This record gives sequence, structure tokens and C-alpha cells, in this order.
Amino acid sequence: MNLKPSRIAIITLASLFLIFNVVALLTALIPFKVVFVLMGGLVAFCITMLRVEYGLIILVFAFPWTLQLKIATIAGAPFDIGSDDAVLFGMILGWLVHMATEKAGPFPASPLNLPIVASVTWAGLSFVPLGLTQGASVLAICGLHLLKWIELALVYFIVLRVVNTEEQAKRFVVLSLISCAVIVAVQLALTATGRYAIVEYGGAAARVAVPGVESNAILGGYYLLSFGIILSLLVSMGIRHKWLLIAFAAVVSIGLLLTYNRASYLGMATILLVLTISGGGAKVRLPFIFLIIAICALVYFLPAVAQRMSMTFHIEPGGVLTFEDSASGRLDMWRKAFKVFVERPTNPLIGIGFWGAHFHEAWGHTSIHNQFLAYLIETGIVGFAIFCWLMKRVIHQILLLYRLSSEDYFSRALSIGFLAGVIGLLVSAFFNELLESARVMGPLWFMIALIVVLKNIKEEELEGEEAVSEAYQEAGEGVVPPGRRFVDRYFR
Repeated sequence: MNLKPSRIAIITLASLFLIFNVVALLTALIPFKVVFVLMGGLVAFCITMLRVEYGLIILVFAFPWTLQLKIATIAGAPFDIGSDDAVLFGMILGWLVHMATEKAGPFPASPLNLPIVASVTWAGLSFVPLGLTQGASVLAICGLHLLKWIELALVYFIVLRVVNTEEQAKRFVVLSLISCAVIVAVQLALTATGRYAIVEYGGAAARVAVPGVESNAILGGYYLLSFGIILSLLVSMGIRHKWLLIAFAAVVSIGLLLTYNRASYLGMATILLVLTISGGGAKVRLPFIFLIIAICALVYFLPAVAQRMSMTFHIEPGGVLTFEDSASGRLDMWRKAFKVFVERPTNPLIGIGFWGAHFHEAWGHTSIHNQFLAYLIETGIVGFAIFCWLMKRVIHQILLLYRLSSEDYFSRALSIGFLAGVIGLLVSAFFNELLESARVMGPLWFMIALIVVLKNIKEEELEGEEAVSEAYQEAGEGVVPPGRRFVDRYFR
């Protein structure tokens, strides 16, 4: 939508006047928190109407934060609407209107379209046994959770449609890292002052390092995606401001350690291992050896972190290996969850229903604390295979960008750093259901879209198809045969 500056100024002033009057009216009728959430969505809608790229900038900084409002209780579970939901919904509406005015399709062709459609379709089909066994109320809240998943997936398509140049992609990467820096600064400030948010899980209070983030495990998962990128950029050739990146890497490391989440520590170690083996996009691996030594020294000076890492298991007299209560409780939870998976003939194939594990009473918990096991018992073998297919396609796109960016050190470092972050996140998700949080899935979809955009740009820049075909072969998928033109047009 190309508007003259004068018209943009008039529309902006009119929108501000409208928002001011709406706020004044609603404040007198409903609580201020509700007004704040509604206005966030309205502002996002108005700004996205003017320019979708500005709406994406708002979304980058809105993902990590949320003000949750309890709207109702469905099936014994609270149904909340957050400020991030309002911003995302308002931005999606503005994007759809913007696409309608330009008469452009909202869903560009990409390699992830088919697995995304398959994931949504199969999740919807899994609601059939869920509705028959759990009732309409459980079906309603699980359907709302699927709607949230679809909204986050739409971020992927919005970024694909809006970001068209390498400069735009780099700008959004930098903005994402700045957003992460803000979160770390808030966490360190609150930790230094001893102030924590209190969240209840099953009646038990737990301290959360950053208000608005559901748990420290989710905060650690959010950090992991940026941690790999920062470290990879740090050791890559041609990257400026190395001292700033060194400081940033140190601060994010401290933030990760202060989550006191052992799954995040495993993800952090996985990232270091992946980058050490690959070289992080650089020609040398030596910086990562020093980095690992520095982090080990940091753990030494944080005895609470070392104690948290060492408390998982210990050896009793007689050589018996025992786990502490939290770890042994999760093992017992996984055994009960797997029993649910095989208890009926239909379960292994179609599952008990998307997000239905939160309402299954077999293990007496609302969470399995294992994302892969949760997907397996909720969507069955077929749904889990679709999830693995989606992750395989994502990793393939990252590898393609890495292969196609031999002369672009930024894209090469971004691809290998993001790959390390994704692998670290998946390792951490083995102990927590991280992929069900908007705090993790939002930035993940956003960065996946940037990777696909950069990959497409690199393919267009290469002269001839020989280099592209070679990159596909090196990434593990081979040359696309001519008979797949239809599939390539809409799903690649």
C-alpha cells in the first residue's frame, strides 16, 4: 500500500484520535488491564494497515512479553488472553486487509507449506476421539489452543510475504537479538534486586525470573535460539563489533544459567557441542574451546548453578544410583504417559487428541514434561511422523542456506548458529513442553521464515542451476525431478 507522506500523517493522527477516545470510553466501563490488551491489538492493526513491516517490528518485541487476563474457566482449566494474543491478532487482521488491497495471495509457496497444512489437518482430525471421550468443554479449549498454534504459524507466512531483501532480513535478525537483550537486562535487574514473579503450578508457587514468561524453562528455551546465533556470529569472519557480541554472549550465558533450569543447561551444552564441531561458520574452532572454558569458570563462580546441576542424581551407599524427587517424578510421569499411549487399539495411530494430554487423568498431572512424548500420545504415530517431517524440512532449509552462502559470512553464521539453537531447543524440549509456548514458537517461526527468505534470495543470486542442485545434494535431498513441478510451485 503506497501512500503519500501527507496521507500517512492524516491517517496516523486520525487513528490516534480514535484510539484516545476508545481508551477514554473503555476505561470507564472495564478494568484498565483489559483496555491495555485491547488497545495493543488496535494499535497493531492500525500500524500494520499502514505498513506490514512496522507491524512485524512490534511483534518482535511483543513475543517475549505478555499480560495474561483470565477470561473464563473451561473444563477446569483457565482460559487466558494475553497482550501478545491481541497484538498478534490485530497484526494478522491488518496483514489480511493489506493483502486484499494489493490483490496478493497471503500464502506464498514454500517448502514448509505441505507439512504445516498436514499438521493442522491431522490435529483437527484428532479432535474426533477427544470430543467423544472428554466432552465439548475439553474440545473447546483444545480447539482454542490449536487456533493459537495456527496464529503463530501465520507469522511464518507474513514474514515470507513482507521480507524481500537481504537487508530486511538482517534488520529483523538484529531486532530479534535486541529484543533478547532487553529480556536479559530485565532478568538480571530483577535477580540483582531479589524480585521475582510468582506463578502457581498445581497449587505450588514457583519463582519466575521474568514477569510475563510462564516458566524459567520457557525463558531458557527462548534464550537458546538467540544463544546459538550470537556465538556463531561472534567467531565468524567479517563480523564487526566483536566486543559487543562478546559482552552479549556473556550476558545471555549468565541469563541462561540463572534460569536454574537443567534442561536449558543441556540445550546450552548441545549448542556449544554443535558449534565446536562445525566451527560456528568460521574456519577455526579454537574460540569455542576458550568459550567452553569461560562458561565452566562462570559456573564455578555461581555455586547455586553448580549445585543445581549436580543435584539430579547421586550414588547411595552400595553403589545404587538414585534420582532426586523432580527427576524421579518425571520418569514416573513418562512411564504412565506411555502406558496411556498403548492402552487402547486406536491410540497408537491417532492419539488421544491435540493438547488432550492436559486433561487425561491417568497420570494425575497437567503436563508430561516431554514435548515429543506429548505429541506422540496426543496425535499418535501419524501426527508425530508429521512433526518429524516438519522438523526435517526446517533443518533442510537451514542447511541449504549454509551451503548457498559460501561467500556471505553473515548468512553462513546465521544458518549454522540457528541450526545449533534449534537442536539445543529440541534437546531441552525432551524435558519440557517448550513448543507449546508462544514465547518460544513465535520467535522460532519468525526466524525460520527469515532463513527461508535468505535461502530464496541466495538461489536467485546464483547464476545457473548447477550450483543450486549441488547445494540440494549436499543438504541431503538431491535434485528435484521435472515431474514435481506442481508440488514445487506451491510447496517449495
